[in-house]
Amino acid sequence: MNLKITISKLEKYCSYSEKCKSDIIKKLHQWKIFHDHDEIINHLIDHNYINEERYALLYCMGKFNTRKWGKVKISNYLLQKGIKHEYIKNAIAQISDEKYNKSLTELINHKSSQISDSNIFNKNSKIAKYLYQKGYESDLIWNKIKIISKDYD
Repeated sequence: MNLKITISKLEKYCSYSEKCKSDIIKKLHQWKIFHDHDEIINHLIDHNYINEERYALLYCMGKFNTRKWGKVKISNYLLQKGIKHEYIKNAIAQISDEKYNKSLTELINHKSSQISDSNIFNKNSKIAKYLYQKGYESDLIWNKIKIISKDYD
């Protein structure tokens, strides 16, 4: 595949949904193109097909709003994609504390209703494990569980 055709296909690929550099490199490897990566990526950046700051923000808001992921999980996935720390930090900062706490409370209540264990310590540890896997911070999880557990008493 020549360079012009490759760039044209990648422009369409990037137009379909937000992509980052690592997504493009992965796609190039799938197409068995192992040369001109820098030139291709620079073209896509120069023409605003790739914008990693925008990618981080959209990824962060998407995962938080649809999958209810916590900040830790979102950050880790963005780091795996090679996104700069400052972009991740800025994207995470866009999640309001109010929405984050509301989401955490809703997840605790939802998970609590699914667990039939009568031992409160076992139940709370199962809830905490679930929330930790969702990417919420352990101190925040336990503080919120303690507050909600007092409401049940």
